[in-house]
Amino acid sequence: MKKALSLVLAGTLAFGALTGCSGGGQKKAEGEVKTLDVVWFSDGKEGESFKRLADQYTAEHPEIKIELIEVPYADLESKIKNMLNGKEAPALARLTNLGPFQNQLLDLGEHVSDKEAFVNSFGEGLRFVFDDKVLAAPMDVTANGLIYNKTAFEKAGVSVPQSEDEIWTWDEWKEAMKKVMANSDCKYGLVYDKSPQRFTTLLYEAGGSMLNKDLNEANFNTEETKRAVSFFKELHDEEIIPSSVWLGSENPNNLFRTGQVAMHFAGSWMIANYKEQITDFEWGVTYLPKEARRSSVPGGKYLAAFQNTGVEKEAAEFIEWISKAENNAVYCKENSYLSQVKGNESLDYEYGKEFFDIFSKELAATDSQPGAEWGYQAFTGAVQNDLRDKLIEVLAGKVTVDQYVEEMNHFMNEALKELK
Repeated sequence: MKKALSLVLAGTLAFGALTGCSGGGQKKAEGEVKTLDVVWFSDGKEGESFKRLADQYTAEHPEIKIELIEVPYADLESKIKNMLNGKEAPALARLTNLGPFQNQLLDLGEHVSDKEAFVNSFGEGLRFVFDDKVLAAPMDVTANGLIYNKTAFEKAGVSVPQSEDEIWTWDEWKEAMKKVMANSDCKYGLVYDKSPQRFTTLLYEAGGSMLNKDLNEANFNTEETKRAVSFFKELHDEEIIPSSVWLGSENPNNLFRTGQVAMHFAGSWMIANYKEQITDFEWGVTYLPKEARRSSVPGGKYLAAFQNTGVEKEAAEFIEWISKAENNAVYCKENSYLSQVKGNESLDYEYGKEFFDIFSKELAATDSQPGAEWGYQAFTGAVQNDLRDKLIEVLAGKVTVDQYVEEMNHFMNEALKELK
């Protein structure tokens, strides 16, 4: 698999010329103190949590100073690239995509106290080891899952799965949603985020994948893919899913919040959002259905260090420290995130612990293929818009399921050729 995973970063070689900036980004020690500057973006209050942990670290390590360079997420990559071009590489950065900086990222394995122990301290999910190089540490991980209108289900007399032994098949899930639509105030059974990543959850559940196990050839033109696409179309054709989301621009979050929809196929981050936004009905989280197998799709964010800063060892040591189970738990609990650090599978969240536990179990039931494929960011970045937009054409009846899977299979193989 190492050979396959090394391909994840192959699409970014054009940016690799920046590695010639040897030594240009070194940070000068001020007396005994070394400064670690961190390029950081926040979706919520993550920056506050990080600062508190950084203050704790510097209190224990007075020879280290940590300074945040906060930027909007939209400006993150351009900010870092400008710093690299100016020979002022940051010591650290919070990243969602490792690919653009493959040749500039520090191999943490050369600097942590025990490479094998460090790598093994994380579970499955986000990929961070490529071609035997430890290019980052996962700070948090997200999962796709199923949020439901508890009030509507109770009114309709429909029970959701309460354990992993009761998980619905796709057909059972569909029938449950239709019953709730018929016996509650819900007009629709499901809203489904307009996201190619979210859609592929059905692909994996059907037993399919975008690529083969080695990630070097498309595997999209299969009966499993056709089953997933056909089922998704059925849900739209039967108006279980409103057409206004995938065939329009309506926000699925807004639809679910109004109480018009029985279920929302969304990401784990919606727990914190809905805690504040929904007051008119009770809601909860239940298990994803399965077809050939169970699956979710992992996402999340990393903390990475850069080469040629003069503080490589110090940066790696800080990443090792903040990745310890007790420190990572603080960060994830404060920000309502799942953790990829072993031992943090069931954290004591202030709100929604039982919901996060279900999302965590979904990740545990997911094999390595979804994380490997979506971790191949050069590939997914090249195909995801077409994957979504051409699927919309299927939903609209403009192309057939067979035409879609055949065309996308060809497109994926062409994208792979460009990445070689």
